[in-house]
Amino acid sequence: MQVKQLICNVMRMAGRPDAAEECEQGGTLSDEVKRMQTAMLLCLNAVVDELARGYFPLRAAEEMTSPDGNYAFSSFARLPCRIVRVTSGGRRVPWKVIPLKLSCASRRIEVEYEYVPERLELGDEFSYPDGAVGEYLVSCGVAAEYLIIAGDVSCAEMWERRYREEIERRLALSPAAGIIPPRRWI
Repeated sequence: MQVKQLICNVMRMAGRPDAAEECEQGGTLSDEVKRMQTAMLLCLNAVVDELARGYFPLRAAEEMTSPDGNYAFSSFARLPCRIVRVTSGGRRVPWKVIPLKLSCASRRIEVEYEYVPERLELGDEFSYPDGAVGEYLVSCGVAAEYLIIAGDVSCAEMWERRYREEIERRLALSPAAGIIPPRRWI
């Protein structure tokens, strides 16, 4: 589904089927609908960011080289939000994060990190790399965010509740995160 269509669906959820129809027709949009579409796109990116940072982390791993052991975040394939592990030659390496960089003593590393998806635009195809996150979950979050901005607090609370319930439901269906250590006291 395209981002534009997802936003049109959210417009309907927010009680604005007229704005959704205007967007779907593809003609020149009124100023009000343009503002609504722009606000919903910002809300969509905020919801996707929140899901990636707090609930459904996205992981990537890559090998990198650096002559001085400093690895700029801009040189990563994706925008990292949390470094999980740094190894060199299969062994863990001590590292630290300094402004806009990962620093360690090794010149060649394998880094595993959690990342934030790229910003979406209206013409993009919507897909979240984790299959647990679907269009309904994201749509509920966008509707809640937008309705708060629009000042409709009671409807925003309803969509926020659905959004949080859907997150909890999806998390309950996913396998347990992390590893449970063996019992060592026996």
